[in-house]
Amino acid sequence: MPSVLPLLPDDPDRVGPYRLVGRLGSGGMGTVFLARTAGGRLAAVKTVRAELRDQPGFRVRLALEAEAVDALGAGRTAELLGVDPEAALPWLAAGYILGPSLAEAVRTSGPLPEAPARQLGAALAESLAALHRAGLVHRDLKPANVLVTPQGPRLIDFGLARAPGSPALTASGEISGTPSYMSPEQARGAEHGPEGDVFALAALLVFATSGHGPYDGGPGRDSLRLLREGAPPDLTGVPDGLRDTLAACLSAEPGERPALGRLLADWGPPVPAEFAGLLPEPLLADLGRRIDELAALGGAPLREPPPSSPRPSRRAVLLGSAAALAGGGLTVLWAADGLPGTGGGRTAPPRPSRSTGRRPPGVAPTPLWSVPATLATTPPLATDRIVLHQGDSNRALDAATGRELWEAGSVDLSPAVSAGRLAGLFSDDRGDPTAGYLDPRTGHLVPGSAGRRVLGALSVYSDVLAADARALYLLGYYQSDDDRTEPWLLAYDLRARRLRWRHRIEGTNPDHGLLTISAVVTGGRLVCSDPARILAVDTADGSLLWARRVRSDKQARSPSDRGGVHPPVVSDRHAYDYAGVITAVDLRTGRTVWTLEPEDVTVLGSPVCVNGTLFTAAESLRAYDESTGKRLWSYDPGPYFGHLALPAPFRGELYAGVSGGGLAAVAVDIDKRRTAWSLSARSVRMPNGPAALTHRGDRLYLQAHDRLAAVPLD
Repeated sequence: MPSVLPLLPDDPDRVGPYRLVGRLGSGGMGTVFLARTAGGRLAAVKTVRAELRDQPGFRVRLALEAEAVDALGAGRTAELLGVDPEAALPWLAAGYILGPSLAEAVRTSGPLPEAPARQLGAALAESLAALHRAGLVHRDLKPANVLVTPQGPRLIDFGLARAPGSPALTASGEISGTPSYMSPEQARGAEHGPEGDVFALAALLVFATSGHGPYDGGPGRDSLRLLREGAPPDLTGVPDGLRDTLAACLSAEPGERPALGRLLADWGPPVPAEFAGLLPEPLLADLGRRIDELAALGGAPLREPPPSSPRPSRRAVLLGSAAALAGGGLTVLWAADGLPGTGGGRTAPPRPSRSTGRRPPGVAPTPLWSVPATLATTPPLATDRIVLHQGDSNRALDAATGRELWEAGSVDLSPAVSAGRLAGLFSDDRGDPTAGYLDPRTGHLVPGSAGRRVLGALSVYSDVLAADARALYLLGYYQSDDDRTEPWLLAYDLRARRLRWRHRIEGTNPDHGLLTISAVVTGGRLVCSDPARILAVDTADGSLLWARRVRSDKQARSPSDRGGVHPPVVSDRHAYDYAGVITAVDLRTGRTVWTLEPEDVTVLGSPVCVNGTLFTAAESLRAYDESTGKRLWSYDPGPYFGHLALPAPFRGELYAGVSGGGLAAVAVDIDKRRTAWSLSARSVRMPNGPAALTHRGDRLYLQAHDRLAAVPLD
């Protein structure tokens, strides 16, 4: 069956700026068309069904889907090209991904062997973790919503995505989702949180490896009834190496399912360059057929080799086809290093090292640049294009060269990163704070940013606490407030350019001065630390979910003794407040799970949590069990470990800032508990090592009291 079907007589010729080429499919919400941009690029354009257009919930659902696509980015889903939920025919456009759905792949090529299934699961676990960090859950993960490409799976169709705890977009009592892949709580009409996505991921992998779902319907088997009653899953045909993990993920109780970090620890990190080499031959043939189909559709002919030339491998044919398509102005998700050779038998590409194989093992990367800097107050803030040094002024540097792009006063700009873009609170010429996106070339707010009319008359004491893919979360002080011990929390919607909510904070500062707060956003929650408490706020409406007192009044009066108020560290299950003592708090309930005072510690750097383990840098690297706080192991290579950076996605290495021993940073292989490579202090001109580390994309940024350096993690 062709992957692109003809347009029907009543289909429109255009949707928004896109010219329609054919139909890709249709579902309960609408139709997906293959289309062209004005420049000739192929796009997938999703429209809302006519009978649903007048229901406001479906327009909101389309906007949420765009938010999810934008938050994940092109490495995990399709690139977001545009969206118009308010159009007469609401639409969303994304880059077209070449590849069958997992449902099609299994139907035409058979179940996947264990090795590619592990890579499939690991890549989807990373994508879901990124979605959850953006404050959303998928809620409709199934084989039809996963596309198989030579570089790994791509997650699509976020039509049911929403923040945990946010109001439902369906009628009361209505159940949305696909029964065979619903979580039991979703089948009962209850809240489907991140744990529900873990259940659906396991159900999807059961299908991928066996050809059937764990709760498929049939004679005497009603999927919804089986889920509601907590019946055991059908794991017939699932490889033994995956059976126990998937069974745990399919637990009827959400709290008993493993966290996504645990799954990544079990399955190993996804390696996109290896994925195609693991795919069955029939699936590779199907991918080749799709390339031919697109080539014919786009008018880019495939050229046969001269008669005298040897028969090319499938790899060469597919790559030539992809090149022809690219030359014809079409976009396909394909890479030269992602296809296996098939000449005299199937050979997989060589396994890369954890870095990507371009550096010999044990050899440190060569720094990109190191430039003078002033004393910084916070770690550098980075996007893919710029790195922002926040000292006595905000200096934006080109991420590739270290060249200064622009400068803004530290009082004038309070920045954050929202879905890869720089946003912030900027004081205008009159001193009134204005919120919006920043132009990365100039540092100026883009047109349409919100000022006094939207935010109210905020004072210069106001600050940005955090950002997610859609909103800035502000600590607001108003010029009219006499009492500044109880400021406001505000959520400013960057896209709608409106204030989403505003709530007053109950003061807990014993000195009755300005209340200092630090915060992070995770799983639909704004998690904050103030001098005395750790608390969580629902990002949907600003309601207080829980608050936990973690310090006495005496301790709260002396935040300088702890290095100030640190932003909490969060994992899938816990929030961690740290100030000499680490307090682990249940992320959903606010219940204190455990407390820990690390021994022989004078200064405790920011911990990081990955794969169910909490790591601290305090003279040595120390690992603690996330659930219990029990110390698992420590690693002390000699120099003083002061800071940690956790790369995303995590590929087995943590990066630690070092003071002494002639070093600036080391990469620690967590599995082997040894140094993977060491970066000399001389190479980055930091004789005393860095005071802070930041990881972004393929770069590690080191910040000392007088320098800023960039190190590529190739």
